Amino acid sequence: MPKIESIVTDRVLVPLRDEWIIACGRYTHKSSPFLIVRVRAAGIEGFGEVSGTYEWSGEGFETAEAAIKNVLAPVLIGTDLNPNSICVTMERALAGFNFTKAAIEMACWDAIGKGFNAPINTLLGGRVRDSVYSKFSVSGVPPDEAVAIVRAAWEKGFRKFKVKVGLGLTEDLARVEAVRKFLGDEISLAVDANGGWTLGEARRALRPLEELNICAIEQPLPAGNLRELAALRAHSNIPILLDESVWSHSDIAIAVQLGAADAVNIYVGKSGGIMGAFQAVKLAHTLGIGATMGSNLELGIGHAAILQVLSVSDGFDLDTYPPDVAGPMYYDANVVEPGFKINDGMVTVPTGPGLGVTINEEALSRFKVA
Repeated sequence: MPKIESIVTDRVLVPLRDEWIIACGRYTHKSSPFLIVRVRAAGIEGFGEVSGTYEWSGEGFETAEAAIKNVLAPVLIGTDLNPNSICVTMERALAGFNFTKAAIEMACWDAIGKGFNAPINTLLGGRVRDSVYSKFSVSGVPPDEAVAIVRAAWEKGFRKFKVKVGLGLTEDLARVEAVRKFLGDEISLAVDANGGWTLGEARRALRPLEELNICAIEQPLPAGNLRELAALRAHSNIPILLDESVWSHSDIAIAVQLGAADAVNIYVGKSGGIMGAFQAVKLAHTLGIGATMGSNLELGIGHAAILQVLSVSDGFDLDTYPPDVAGPMYYDANVVEPGFKINDGMVTVPTGPGLGVTINEEALSRFKVA
């Protein structure tokens, strides 16, 4: 098996489209301090992406770069290009930093796929789907602005949506009502509080949200409030989808044990890599709850990793809980080829070797920062 020869990183800051900047219950996502990771082995270069945001995950390009340079690269260079053993080595060397570890793991998978001239989903047993629906996240803005955003997203090809809430219950409900009125009753519409509601606010929201035919409430309460989430779920006819509450496999198991979740939102970054996400989906399915894929507004590399997991696992409940697989479309520019598109609500899984995408070096160079 080839050995890892080097791990090289680039800081990038790609601006979001002004009209699609996302305000949510905890913060406003205005920029993405991401780190591009290149793992080189046997003359092949695999790409990874640390899609971190300090307010949400606690990771960004400064922390990721330091962790890789000072801790992870020294213990990985010279070792086998084996994602399983690499993950074990990283866990022993460094606590936390899931998004950083995920970038290295996905870069290793990318390199292996390129070496075999096969997409990652083939290496993991073969794809079960070629494309998936994506939902669009509507920022927590006044109702008329939210409707304008939805109109623009619809014109771009989106057909499923969620509205950010958790910024004040009265304003939240007015925003959701305006979006529902614009879309009509048949279009899939969820809400996402990012932990921004109290239990009392969430309870008061249940009946109005039911009347608006909301299909899921994502992370209504703060991450650690699992017992309160269970109490809310016991009174809700709308499924409760957890995101910030579930990072590890044990988090998923505890949430199920307490009756706090109907479904969980899984990330490649939160799970520490492609295999971690794949295993998390299997666990959720085994425990009898739904699963979907979430997004940290990934650039093209992280986005491709999400699509690889979605394409290979049959444990998802994507009809009930459409995934967030639109990250690159929120930015002013694509940094990978081929670029991602949405067609009548659907995003196609890339078919090339490894992750299925390559870096557009010219585009990337415009967004590198020191």
